[in-house]
Amino acid sequence: MTERTLNNYLFVYGSLRKAANHTAHNVLRDRAEFHADAVFYGALYLVKEYPAVVDQPDESSYPVKGEVYRLMEPTSVFASLDQYEGYYPYDPECSLYLRKLRPVELSDNSDQTLQAWIYLYNRPTGPLTQIPSGDYLEFIKGS
Repeated sequence: MTERTLNNYLFVYGSLRKAANHTAHNVLRDRAEFHADAVFYGALYLVKEYPAVVDQPDESSYPVKGEVYRLMEPTSVFASLDQYEGYYPYDPECSLYLRKLRPVELSDNSDQTLQAWIYLYNRPTGPLTQIPSGDYLEFIKGS
């Protein structure tokens, strides 16, 4: 498997995906370029009406479906999205999500991974509903 480290890539799995039709996606539409569909190996949960992904040990992780965007203006994109996601770089303990670099697998049969930023949930997941399909958009359509 080929791996590239590109710090201007962002993996999104919920309301920031294009098909979610959420106004927050406008940040990506205006200041990023769609790169590929991809998966992140972790665990996906439902928090009220929005999704949350967490790191999972390898044996219990599963593919979480999403999209990778190449950020044309990373500084301004992160300024907007960090606020939207409740991520406070100087106060991680109070952050709802943390922005971390993680490997994601591209879904184009290229057998390629890349390092992309992802917003990981920063709260306990015990009381949350797990989304075992790994696809938030599919899950909310079925609700």
